[in-house]
Amino acid sequence: MAEKAKAVGKKRAVKSTAKKDVTAKKAVPAKKAAPVAKSATAAAAKPAAPRRSRKPARADGGSVSPEQRWRMIAEAAYYRAEQSNFAGDSVEEWLAAESEIDAQLARG
Repeated sequence: MAEKAKAVGKKRAVKSTAKKDVTAKKAVPAKKAAPVAKSATAAAAKPAAPRRSRKPARADGGSVSPEQRWRMIAEAAYYRAEQSNFAGDSVEEWLAAESEIDAQLARG
């Protein structure tokens, strides 16, 4: 009887370590019904949805993103610093360039 108990214990150990078969059948989607033709009056009655722009819009309706604005200001500040042989105050040059770019963007 002791041999039988050991054999049962071994079988359980083998079963728990064996890999399970996970190849389950996937559900096959049902075929879609053929689309029903709409009448010409039904298609004409519904207006087309407007397309959205991928560019982020500004509050004033422009299309310059914050990153583009920052780059424009950085470039303008660089040219201002270059005119003074990089001897001026960089913060003042940045603020002047920022007000210049903001004025240009406000004009359109």
